[in-house]
Amino acid sequence: MISIKNIYKKFPKVVALDDVSLEVSKNEIICLIGPSGSGKSTLLRSINGLEIVDSGEIYIDDEKIDSNDEKQMCAIRTKMGFVFQHFNLFPHLTVLENLTLGPTEVQNKDATQAKQEALALLERVGLSDKADEYVNRLSGGQKQRVAIVRALCMKPEVMLFDEPTSALDPEMVKEVLDVMRELAKEDMTMVIVTHEMNFAKEVATRVIFMDQGRIIEENNPKDFFLNPKEERTKEFLDKVL
Repeated sequence: MISIKNIYKKFPKVVALDDVSLEVSKNEIICLIGPSGSGKSTLLRSINGLEIVDSGEIYIDDEKIDSNDEKQMCAIRTKMGFVFQHFNLFPHLTVLENLTLGPTEVQNKDATQAKQEALALLERVGLSDKADEYVNRLSGGQKQRVAIVRALCMKPEVMLFDEPTSALDPEMVKEVLDVMRELAKEDMTMVIVTHEMNFAKEVATRVIFMDQGRIIEENNPKDFFLNPKEERTKEFLDKVL
């Protein structure tokens, strides 16, 4: 589904991705973990074309991404839902208006159908009573659940999550992770940058540890957490578990 081959990305003072290769199959749930600045978010943003790599290749459904081809990038992004750390909702719109904007403007979906589908998804995440609220009146956890629903309204093939709980108060984390757990049960393909180790243990089909722009180790959750092979992985896990 997603094939990343030897990508390299350098910012002015740091190499963010250093010869990274990764395959993501349909229905996989991949959790990317590692210290801050290890390249996790840059990798995720590169998949969606939000960062343009300096070299290497990225394929989505066997189609090579050309970041300079805006028409292609728009088509590819409709296949992906992206949930950001800081929500990125439109504060001047209501919840429902945030949810229906993409389907009606980008996918030319009928407004009534888009509204019905959005309301059904809000019901699933326990926010049907917030449809007509402006998003700046919501809690952080509610905003992030709306952000997830906004992505789902586009009917994506894969969901990309960039530290979706790191900006939330601790008591709000669970309500967002519960929505993600439900997506996992439905076999949604997901790539998740997260610091929530227990969540990664529970839902991931594969855990990938990154450091200094490289993939250091990857394995199924049980073997990854109980029997890490690389010293750098062991050192990291000793600090966070």
